Amino acid sequence: MARNYTNLIENIKHRTNPDAINESEIMDKTFSAELRDLADKKVLEYIKRAMRGVESRYAERTIEAGNKVMMHLKNNNSSLDYKFQGSVPSNTHIVGHSDIDLVQITNSFYSHESKSSFTNKFNSGYLTVSEKSRLLDVINGSTYFGDVNADLRKLRTDAELVLTSVYKNVDITKAKSIEVNPTNPDRIVDVVTASWYVNVDSVLTNDETDKGIQIYNKEKNTRLPVDFPFMKIKLLNEKDKSVNGRLKKMIRFLKNLKADSDYTLKEISSFDISSICYNIPIYNYENKPYYELVVVLFSEFMKIFEDENYRNSIMSIDGSEPIFRGKDEKVDKLRLLFRELFTVNEDLMSQTSYAKFL
Repeated sequence: MARNYTNLIENIKHRTNPDAINESEIMDKTFSAELRDLADKKVLEYIKRAMRGVESRYAERTIEAGNKVMMHLKNNNSSLDYKFQGSVPSNTHIVGHSDIDLVQITNSFYSHESKSSFTNKFNSGYLTVSEKSRLLDVINGSTYFGDVNADLRKLRTDAELVLTSVYKNVDITKAKSIEVNPTNPDRIVDVVTASWYVNVDSVLTNDETDKGIQIYNKEKNTRLPVDFPFMKIKLLNEKDKSVNGRLKKMIRFLKNLKADSDYTLKEISSFDISSICYNIPIYNYENKPYYELVVVLFSEFMKIFEDENYRNSIMSIDGSEPIFRGKDEKVDKLRLLFRELFTVNEDLMSQTSYAKFL
């Protein structure tokens, strides 16, 4: 059954251009011309809009809000590392007034892979002098005798004091983050406290984006399992660049389908959607026009549901965890998202006589 694409297009306009600025002022001429050509082909216009990134002026304002919060925290404690994570820095967000995650990371201590892993690598040969030196820094590193949770709690508390003294709208009740609304620009900045985690690979590359973090949970006074948010952004950016933006188009499209769905699909996260798309072999879509990416996604979802072994093999972007293995509820929710995709794919097929000319 065909969907009401006029309404769906308006939904996307509201998300990506929440201030209702005249599109001629914010869109490049090429994209505006493409939309005019699709004026009577609403399903194609919906797909094209759903795959496009949020207008740069909104992303810039979101990052500006994050930088303002970061400046206040830095002025209070310049010894920490401050990094952005999430969909805004990876440009896979679909909402103009998006939230942004800011991580403040201590340099007082870090966790790491077992020292035996570093020793085995050190003894394996074929390493540069610099690589050996960095491995030895971990192997010979001294034990931290402080209370890591107490230290992280203090960093979290200090950040709460700083931010509540500067901003009116601050929520410090959340376990994992401090929610700040700077109002100018009007965005939400979630401030997370964490410590670094290093493994052999991150030490060898000496690239900070390869390092993991452990986020502090204020409610439980403990650190969460290791996550690699900066590596995920790097890997996503690298793969997307190799396919001329097609990977992020698919991610944004599925996110918009989820946002426009009549079903409640909160169990399917941005993390899941990005991982599903990242897992698709490049040769399946590297030369496809935008509308054929819908068909690629349709085929991928069919394979996920038809082949349990394949479904269970899908991993997160950084390869650290399976997306669907042992998660039946998530698979059920994905079937609901597939219903939305199925309808759009069917409606697209009715437009193939138009599509082949675009």
